[in-house]
Amino acid sequence: MADSNADLDVIIIGGGPGGATLASLLAMGGYRALVVEKDIHPRDHVGESITPSTNPIFKRIGFLEKMEDAGFVHKPGACWTAARSPAGKFVAIRLGEFPPPDATQLYTYNVERDVFDAMLLRHAHELGAKVLQGVTAQHVIFEEGRAVGVRVKVTDGWERDLRAKFVIDASGRRCLIANQLHLKRKDPIFNQFGIYSWFKGVEPNPPGYEGFLFLHFLGLERCWAWQIPMRNGICSVGVVTDKADFKKSGRTEEEFFDSLVRRSKPLSHNMRNAERIRPWWIEGDYSYKIDQLAGPGWMLIGDALRFVDPIFSTGVDVAAYSATFAYEAIEATLNGAPEHEVLDAYSRRVGEGVDAWYDLIALFYKLQNLFTIFAVRKRFREKVVRILQGNLYMPESLQRAREMIQIMEESYERIMSDPTNLLRPGAMWDPEERELAS
Repeated sequence: MADSNADLDVIIIGGGPGGATLASLLAMGGYRALVVEKDIHPRDHVGESITPSTNPIFKRIGFLEKMEDAGFVHKPGACWTAARSPAGKFVAIRLGEFPPPDATQLYTYNVERDVFDAMLLRHAHELGAKVLQGVTAQHVIFEEGRAVGVRVKVTDGWERDLRAKFVIDASGRRCLIANQLHLKRKDPIFNQFGIYSWFKGVEPNPPGYEGFLFLHFLGLERCWAWQIPMRNGICSVGVVTDKADFKKSGRTEEEFFDSLVRRSKPLSHNMRNAERIRPWWIEGDYSYKIDQLAGPGWMLIGDALRFVDPIFSTGVDVAAYSATFAYEAIEATLNGAPEHEVLDAYSRRVGEGVDAWYDLIALFYKLQNLFTIFAVRKRFREKVVRILQGNLYMPESLQRAREMIQIMEESYERIMSDPTNLLRPGAMWDPEERELAS
């Protein structure tokens, strides 16, 4: 049972998109919510491209208008290039080609995450949530198996116990509760390494494709690059590969980044006059799974419940939807619904959606060309567009994603059973992809 004498209804550990979205919903619902954030915003963060699935949630909390007013670059879709494609040749998908029923607009945004995260956390505060920045959650307090509060520490060493009816872990990849309860497991397949920065002088997107996210295949397994246009002529460019590739290269981070850029003709062309304006950011060992997503008095949201890979820009999607479902679970429980049933339903709904994202990402890495080919085939195009729009948590969208996963798995098995098939990993060149790029 929730502690009726608690200082707060909900303590949220972490003020990123998940924590700030949940805090906004709780404040709008009249609940006493406190966000404990260890950093002082704005803070550096990657993940500048988001999915249109978040539009209805941000509109619900009154934040979508602020995003538009901030002038963030509109993102109408995504493009792919093959490593050997000539400059200017690509496959494109417009996210509004098949508008979802609740579409508020047919585009999403590319955002500077330091600005975006700070705006969203400030928005939660303006709605009535209490926010403490520069305060670290040391650990979650459990009594008789139930989370009842958080021990917090300020930078000067002052500590205090805060009590609440619910504790929500939105601490990102810090995974405070999962690490405290030994629920976190390193992913057995993914061991990705990412290096990225911001640049000026990157070749602008072609006319008609302004704001599009570009993904560049680099001709290596589990290897790709992103190119994201942002405000003021700045472009975020990063590369992702298996960590083993970096370790055995023997190169510095910058040398390794440049070597991967050179593997793509389109990206090399786009970066020929680029000037780096920020330090390098390095990410590694970031893929993991959590064995339990909720328990008595606690839930995980956002990256704290799972993180695999940023290929489909799912980070803010997972954060916003898990925050929304966590709010619904908190509200139902505080209104008398059986907590264990509510938390089981939350775990199932979020877990199934995140598992579908994982399977899609794993498939993408198994055979990058296959995903591209499905994207341009008319009978599969709507399913692919719907997936890229985000939100795999509703029954219809989850079923659609599972159908596509099964179709792609079957195609993958057929390809791998034929040693002469040029779509197999390691083939020198893919004629179908050459045709797409021509």
